[in-house]
This record gives sequence, C-alpha cells and structure tokens, in this order.
Amino acid sequence: MAGKGGRKNKYETHVKPYLNKIVEMCQTMTEEQIATTLGVGRSTFCEYKNKYKELADALKNGHQCLVNDLRSSLIRKARGYEYTETKVVTEKVKWPDDLYNALLAAGFTPEEIARSEKVRTEVHHKHMAPDVAAINLALKNYDKGNWWNDPAAYDLKREELELKKKQVGQNNW
Repeated sequence: MAGKGGRKNKYETHVKPYLNKIVEMCQTMTEEQIATTLGVGRSTFCEYKNKYKELADALKNGHQCLVNDLRSSLIRKARGYEYTETKVVTEKVKWPDDLYNALLAAGFTPEEIARSEKVRTEVHHKHMAPDVAAINLALKNYDKGNWWNDPAAYDLKREELELKKKQVGQNNW
C-alpha cells in the first residue's frame, strides 16, 4: 500500500505543544513572527489558524491580553502617574594633595590612586504629567458622543440617521 504524498503536518509537533506560549508571544510578536519562531511558514500558519479552533482561540486570547494591557497603558498615560527613577553615578575622585601623599606613603601606586572612583545611587521620585494626546484618544474611544474631531460632522451624521429611520418607517427607502 502506497503512503500519502506531500509534506507531514507540523501542527502536532511545532504548534500544538506551544499553545500556551503562543498566548504569551502575542504580547511582543506579530503572527508572522510567531510562525517563524515555531518553524512554520506564514501561509501554513494561516491554514492552521483556520483549521484548528484551539490555535485561533490562543491567538484571540493573546491579542485580547495585549489590547487590555495597551488600554491600561493609555489610561495611565492619560491620567499621569508617579514613578521612581534610580541612577547609579560613578565619578573619579580628586584627592587633595595631603591625602594623595598619604595614600602614596601607605603603599598605593599613582595608577591605583588615579583609578579610584566614588559610586553613589541617586533616587528621584517623579511625576509624569497627563498626556494630552492620550487624553484625546481615550475620550474619543470612551466618550464618543462628546469627543469628535468635527462636532458638526457628528451632528450631520446623527440627522442623517434620523432621516433614514423616518424613511424606513414610512417605507420610502
């Protein structure tokens, strides 16, 4: 009996074992990058997505998680926030002459003294002001009726909708 021709399906070996990982990959990768990471061609990955509901669901869940994170970031940026910035600062030490001579007398070489550094950690508590562009975008998405680029266009669309409703009601459509 002759075997089936063509290439073997990679879904069982290259995709299915990584469904949970695919949800995480959606946070930082496009579907094309995910396919490449899994060792599957883009068109084959699309076929798998259409054929296997569990893959489509994993991608959908991953994308929804990303959207939720982005929404949270947008709102945080729109409202402003507090954060802590930590910086390590390294400075060469400039020794006064009497201390420099004392170090030489203690057995340190001039090269060792020249390499001496002072390291300190600076901690700053900062406030990120609300971002106007983020505020605008958030309001356009969450309060659509009141935040349009062109309020006159919004009013026209509303009047057009009312007119269409009347026409449908009067069978003049």
